[in-house]
Amino acid sequence: MNNVDKKSKEDLLKEFLAVSSHNTLRGEQYAAAIMVKSVSDIQGSISEFNRTVKSIGESSDALSNKLFWLNLILVAATILGAIATFKSAFLVDLPI
Repeated sequence: MNNVDKKSKEDLLKEFLAVSSHNTLRGEQYAAAIMVKSVSDIQGSISEFNRTVKSIGESSDALSNKLFWLNLILVAATILGAIATFKSAFLVDLPI
């Protein structure tokens, strides 16, 4: 069990399976090393997930802000169009 830090979980598992008795100090050391490496991998994955979620949240906020202003512009354009329609339909010079 030399250089545990430099070995992957897969290598440790292969060595662990090759050990004849798992109820020994050596077997417990392999089990502990495998657990520590697994927890470390899980922690790294969770950190990456948190960074991804934060990035998605920031993108969502930016998109929401853009959609808000787009909606305001569309409301203004709709009001101007309604006013123009009203003027052209009802305020035309009628022949006397």
